[in-house]
Amino acid sequence: MTKAVFFDVGSTLLRPCPSVAETMAEVAAARGHALTTRDFEQHMPAMDAFYEAEYLRDGDFWCSHEGSVAIWLDQYRYVCHLAGIGHDADGMAAQVHAAFRRADHWETYPDVKACLQGLKARTLQLGVISNWDAGLENLLRDLRLLPYFDVVVSSAAVGCRKPNPVIFDLACEELGVQPAEAMHVGDRPDADGVGAAAAGIRPVIIDRHNAESSCPYERVESLVDLLELL
Repeated sequence: MTKAVFFDVGSTLLRPCPSVAETMAEVAAARGHALTTRDFEQHMPAMDAFYEAEYLRDGDFWCSHEGSVAIWLDQYRYVCHLAGIGHDADGMAAQVHAAFRRADHWETYPDVKACLQGLKARTLQLGVISNWDAGLENLLRDLRLLPYFDVVVSSAAVGCRKPNPVIFDLACEELGVQPAEAMHVGDRPDADGVGAAAAGIRPVIIDRHNAESSCPYERVESLVDLLELL
């Protein structure tokens, strides 16, 4: 019987709002650069590819707060160089990163609160397991999501990242549940699926855009669908 449900954060519970491109355009304008959102949007696929390459090469930057901050900054600097303002990459990156440390630059997906409320109504314990910097708990608090969760485990805080099963084991220990009694929901089969399965936790992939049809784990299109899986 499932006693606990864990969640990833980015692309599972939260998404940037305004978008990264919109935020970079706002910061650029404030710093005197004549660049629009569209100027930055064209480089978002390259930024995503940059992150994926760094993650596959060595994703251990998520294991410390300093490393976690560095990967955010490196992505923004990279986009600045592509957009032709490399001379101001450091200043731009620092200001964009500061914006995304605030709750007003994130929003919850429309299905999140209904899902969390439904799970709480079933007296399930809820937790977060995320590759994130040490400011995650404060961000969730500012977004008024923290009261839903009984434990928040960020990779930077514990020095271990998904898919290492150790981070999942730590979360289970904090809640006092066995892995077989838990479910983990996230958007990445290679981190959330592989890691949860290795720890003996039931993995579920949130696939809102049907982009993971080949993954070997259970998938849902909406977090509300979790209520039918339990």
